[in-house]
Amino acid sequence: MRNLLAILLVTLFFSSCAIKQTVTYEKTNASLIQKSIKDLKTLENLKSKINKSDKIAIVGVEDYNTGDYSLLATLEDEIIKEFVSKGYKVLERDNDMVYRLFSEESKNYKYINRVKGAKYGTSAYSKNTDYNSHYLYGSSQANSGSVYSEIKHYDQEFQSSLQSADKIISYRVIESGIVYDYDEKDTDIGEIEREARTILEVRLTDAKTSEILSAITLDGKANDIVSEKDVAALKDFSYRYYSHTLPKTHGNPKKATVKSAKISPWPWIAGATGLLWIMSLLSGS
Repeated sequence: MRNLLAILLVTLFFSSCAIKQTVTYEKTNASLIQKSIKDLKTLENLKSKINKSDKIAIVGVEDYNTGDYSLLATLEDEIIKEFVSKGYKVLERDNDMVYRLFSEESKNYKYINRVKGAKYGTSAYSKNTDYNSHYLYGSSQANSGSVYSEIKHYDQEFQSSLQSADKIISYRVIESGIVYDYDEKDTDIGEIEREARTILEVRLTDAKTSEILSAITLDGKANDIVSEKDVAALKDFSYRYYSHTLPKTHGNPKKATVKSAKISPWPWIAGATGLLWIMSLLSGS
């Protein structure tokens, strides 16, 4: 009976040693980069030259249209939130939202056709050729047709009653990323320091006169400590979109998040101590 009890206790101790830890979004590289963007303190560095009555537009200095590239979207989202939460007037300049605003700006909803394709393309096109049909079928001529369309309609504009900006905050990304400092590694418990850093060149420009009112470099940092075993999982981390199909078992694949096995030393210590205690009891009997 004592032998059976000893086996059960040993099994219980060692089964608790391996603890699975899920790498969640709050620990991802993207989340730490977002913290470094918050550390830029854009408003704090520009507020002396901006009034709350100013209408502000926030745009990338290198992009004629706003894009949905993850880093730029995160940058603009964080800067916009910072200004709006403090009561500043920020105008919408997201390309997709502006087209929607064109439709909603008057009393009655109006449909805006965003794509104005060219019926006649370059010399490769005949006068009876429909550019859009070639584009849909993936013809190699679509590229030349697309360029021709942009040139033909370069002066295309929509008359709008949306407000224009008084001041423009523009930015250029110099650096944004993650580094792992192995010099600060704690070899005893396998942890290393992780640092996110974002560096921007930022200008504040008078939108009516084009005068640059301020030109500064912003440098934001964020640090934390992560397990060395989680580094690979953090690099590959991503969530998958849920597929709305029935039944639920046919939704997301099983590997929706990246998991890494993190072994805590304390259950092993407790298990070894318990094992020694059990062995002493058995030898005494």
